[in-house]
Amino acid sequence: MNKISISDIQKKLNSNTFCILPWIHLSTRPGGVVRVCCTANASSVGPTNDKKYGGMVGVLKSQEGHPINLNDHSLLEVWNSQYMKNVRLKMLNGEKPPSCLKCYKEEESGFSSKRMWETEYWFNKLKDEAFDIISNTKEDGSVEPKLIYLDLRFGNKCNLSCIMCSPHDSSLWIPLWNQYYEKIKNPSLKEISQWKKENNPDGKYNWYKNNMSFWEELYNQIPYMKQLYFAGGESTIIDEHYDLLEKIVNNGHANEIELRYNSNGIVLPEKLFELWSKFNKVRFHFSIDSIKEMNDYIRYPSKWEIIEKNLERLDNTPDNIEVTIACALQVLNIYYIPEFIKWKLEKNYKKINKWPYGAGMINFHLVYHPPHLNIKILPKSFKEKIEEKYEQFFSWLEKNWELSGAPSLTDFLHAPYGIKRMKGLLKFMNSENWDNRIDEFKEYIILMDKLRNTDFRKIFPEMAFLLD
Repeated sequence: MNKISISDIQKKLNSNTFCILPWIHLSTRPGGVVRVCCTANASSVGPTNDKKYGGMVGVLKSQEGHPINLNDHSLLEVWNSQYMKNVRLKMLNGEKPPSCLKCYKEEESGFSSKRMWETEYWFNKLKDEAFDIISNTKEDGSVEPKLIYLDLRFGNKCNLSCIMCSPHDSSLWIPLWNQYYEKIKNPSLKEISQWKKENNPDGKYNWYKNNMSFWEELYNQIPYMKQLYFAGGESTIIDEHYDLLEKIVNNGHANEIELRYNSNGIVLPEKLFELWSKFNKVRFHFSIDSIKEMNDYIRYPSKWEIIEKNLERLDNTPDNIEVTIACALQVLNIYYIPEFIKWKLEKNYKKINKWPYGAGMINFHLVYHPPHLNIKILPKSFKEKIEEKYEQFFSWLEKNWELSGAPSLTDFLHAPYGIKRMKGLLKFMNSENWDNRIDEFKEYIILMDKLRNTDFRKIFPEMAFLLD
């Protein structure tokens, strides 16, 4: 393949298939498998468990079809694996890799996808360097091993067992799963809920411990790195996360690197703030899914008073720390998003989702797994009720737009991550009918309430009918 011209790259940048991430990024899972990005494996989730949607789509695989895992592959082997080379070549040819179907489906619904905002962000940040990286793609799809953006998930150690999680991402889920799985009656729900530590397709959750070859390769990549992203488990309680930050600081590269987090924000020790002060920027996405007892139910067993306390702490951090609320949008909170946004706006925080982030409101991403919590499962009558409520809320937002911090009403109404994105959510919700998963949802919530001693009907009264 001849060197790709800048004009060709610009055309691809404006296409509906191209994403910059396969040229600059890798994403790990808590068990050591690797993905094109953190949302790629959600491309396999659909209205049924049919193999059409299964097979761990989005997880990098060897030529024999086995998941590539950092327990037995090096970081640089993964970077130019046949799987990654194929993804790059497909994108350069204007094709849609199966790994990336999630983004393409969201875009068809009018929702701004990760492909769109990551590509825009990185071209703006890297400028000419981005064109150079892509134009030097070799004929077989390989690129020079200089990782710019890495998503690290150091195992599944976590202090919460969120309703949409599993033992794959949270160690606190393991005792819950041990009681839950044997009680499941619905065959589809049983299949979705499979997990065995000793035969886990993700690999071993301690893949990064004492793995000297991984750490050596990672440290060699630090001079090229622009962003490190930490997510679940819960990085703020994992020692190796702190060890890595300290190593970067001691090697003098901290002022060149952005840190990015998705965190439940429960544990924020002072040493974390001290380390953050050394880095170029910290983008802290605080995982909050609703307000008060609704959030405590979803992100069990969190306590709302701790969440509010740590929001106040984060709101008073130095200028290099950027804070947003990252809401995982799903069945349990879709109806209550207007109350959540109104609460946030009326708190009048100084820097949390400061305009233009989330249009001054909140950020959100869609829950795909478990599929029985995806908003597409809701019955048509309730979807219509949600739409009606949102339309009333849009009128409220238009009257109270100044709470967002927007410079003008026009700016607020046209913000890509504001009302326009919320309308995209509604379109996405209605784009497919997954109501055949309602029985899975009912059994799941009833079992969770019994095992966690919670009460869905009391906490979410407007949705109590879903369990009837």
